[in-house]
Amino acid sequence: MTDAGGPGRFGYKPALDGLRAVAVMAVIVYHLGAGWARGGYLGVDAFFVLSGFLITSLLLIEFAGTGRIDLRAFWIRRAKRLLPAMLLVLAGVAVWAAVAIPAEQLGRLRGDSLATLIYGANWRFVATGHSYFDLATSASPLEHMWSLAIEEQFYLVWPLVAFGALAICRGRPTVLAIICIVGTFCSVAAMALLYDSGDPSRAYYGTDTRAHALLIGAILAIVLHDRTWRRTAVRRGMQALGVAGGITVIVFMTVAADTSSWMYRGGFVLFALAVAAVITAAVTGGASPVRALLALAPLVWIGRISYGLYLWHWPVQTALSEGRTGLHGTTLDLMRILTTFALATASFYAVEQPIRRGALSRRTARLGTPMALAGVATAIVLVTASAAPPPSYLQHAGDVDRVSGQILAASQAAPMPSATPAPTTATTTTPATAAAAATSVPFAPRRILLVGDSIASSLLPGIEPEAARRGVALFPGPIPGCGVLAGTVLGDEGEPIEWATRCSDKVVQKQREWVDQTRPDLVIWYSSWETADRVVDGEIVRFGTAEGNAVLLRLIDEAVARLTSTGAKVVFPTMPPPVATPEFGEPSADQIDDVAQLNALLGYYARVHPHLAFVVDLAEVVCPGGHPCPPTVDGVAVRPKDGRHYDDAGPAWVASRLLDVLLQPRMLAVAP
Repeated sequence: MTDAGGPGRFGYKPALDGLRAVAVMAVIVYHLGAGWARGGYLGVDAFFVLSGFLITSLLLIEFAGTGRIDLRAFWIRRAKRLLPAMLLVLAGVAVWAAVAIPAEQLGRLRGDSLATLIYGANWRFVATGHSYFDLATSASPLEHMWSLAIEEQFYLVWPLVAFGALAICRGRPTVLAIICIVGTFCSVAAMALLYDSGDPSRAYYGTDTRAHALLIGAILAIVLHDRTWRRTAVRRGMQALGVAGGITVIVFMTVAADTSSWMYRGGFVLFALAVAAVITAAVTGGASPVRALLALAPLVWIGRISYGLYLWHWPVQTALSEGRTGLHGTTLDLMRILTTFALATASFYAVEQPIRRGALSRRTARLGTPMALAGVATAIVLVTASAAPPPSYLQHAGDVDRVSGQILAASQAAPMPSATPAPTTATTTTPATAAAAATSVPFAPRRILLVGDSIASSLLPGIEPEAARRGVALFPGPIPGCGVLAGTVLGDEGEPIEWATRCSDKVVQKQREWVDQTRPDLVIWYSSWETADRVVDGEIVRFGTAEGNAVLLRLIDEAVARLTSTGAKVVFPTMPPPVATPEFGEPSADQIDDVAQLNALLGYYARVHPHLAFVVDLAEVVCPGGHPCPPTVDGVAVRPKDGRHYDDAGPAWVASRLLDVLLQPRMLAVAP
């Protein structure tokens, strides 16, 4: 790495390894979910800036000394540095997949693995619509490889750009600096323009939107190249700038949420500049508290193995889940960290260092590299040969139009009823509306509309054939990722979820159309998304608060009015709390409490409006006795995979019992 103390000198700077240590540990604790490291993901950006600085410095020094850049040698050095450890991780993931990963996740893993092999993981995630911020499904053990793909793409292209620019100006970096500055502005603009508040993944993953961090590092290399910076005042200014940059880095890593809009509209650039200031303090002369801190021996050692730490930490965290280990909290975190360090240390000393120092002859490396790549690719394909498609209830999030097409087709296939009950209208939700009803009528539904989210959708493989067997017309209206209520659902960080906007825009309108098309006499309302915070009429509604519950009762009333506009009744099957599973572990206290509050809210509405809605205690059937739910009921694992959705034999088992209750004639109160 460059020594900014003089031209053409190349010296080791321990403080830069210390910076690597800070960066990789920030990422690790962020992925562990540490609340004090909301911005830990920015460790990746620190690596980007550092890579841009180091690679550009190397290229400038080589051209200054030889008048050329040996591209072949450069790429061979990069391959020796990066490939062995990455192939080792991919092989380890393949072995783990063979024994532990469910078949429905193998197809995604195959694509992620092969994309990682060709350093295209970031663009695969963009092309497949995979969200870095979607916590609804199991994480890929290779989800973190997007950043390595961006760096490798930079390593492939940047030497060519640098050589051309330096050759044009006979070694002067003028053109190269212009390219860096223009490229930085274009990248920053692309990030701002491509940012989507619903899901920032395109702006987060893109090589184009992330290039500014690498280019800021390259600009720093150009500024520091071939300058001695001997003036004391200048060096003191650089060190003061480094201290300010270090403080800024710490603040960002502590408070900057990964979905905050301001990060995509200037925040990432400010952070990259702060990292550049820290690098400047680390490589220039003079007394430097930043350099002294980053050069501490433990940080330097962690920095030396940081590449392996980054490669291994995420597969380890996904493999060592609460469900698989039986551990949680600090104990589980320590186990994950120790395992990550053990694997990274073994990789560094047994594989990475020997290969970098020439343990393999040139001929062996030339033959072995394509063989290793082919071998890992073959192993991945063989291990994932039994891949199954993901469950339908986790597909098509927010796809309202697709569901509308299904309902239209089902309504056209089913005969219309000879007569429909007289329309009823929902009334304002107040205890006063629970006045005694006048009469009761027998009620046995024959046309059922099912609405809800992915949990309702997971029932379809069981309830559709069971309804058909009993001569009931069932119209499938669940939309994965959407609830039944109006409003835009918010994620954990308070930002709208990608598909939530589509839900908010269309669901209310479509519900009216579905009811008109199907003319149901019963609507099953089964959804858990009502437990999420949401934006309603421009205001944030917090689930579980007194104010939030009042708004939700109003929204429930509006939804029931839509769903009963042709005379239907609405049934609220109670939602059981999640069950512990090997992959997802024990449900949290918040998850259990949210389900209980939702059931109470819907139950209150049904008591106040007995002429419009009633409750069926499905939770007691699925989870007899309440939390903790037994893993099996009557010998059936009802929700075996994620503990929330019905799968395997679960949908048929639940559907049979639910329809047993719903299809029995019952006496329902009606308004006089």
